[in-house]
Amino acid sequence: MKPGDLVKRKFVTHASLRRAKALGMESPSEPGIIIEAAENACKVVFPSLGGNIRTFLKSSLEIIACE
Repeated sequence: MKPGDLVKRKFVTHASLRRAKALGMESPSEPGIIIEAAENACKVVFPSLGGNIRTFLKSSLEIIACE
């Protein structure tokens, strides 16, 4: 995984589903773009969610498209 890759989360918790429903989103597993990658973690920006930036372990992300 490197910056610029399009990714999505492999799994979603029940709490994430509740928050997505409360915010009126269809799905909490929106695609995001990696902006920074370290040893086993990535910072991902979600443009469809207003530009939110979150940090995830690489093992919990799935690559949709490579740069």
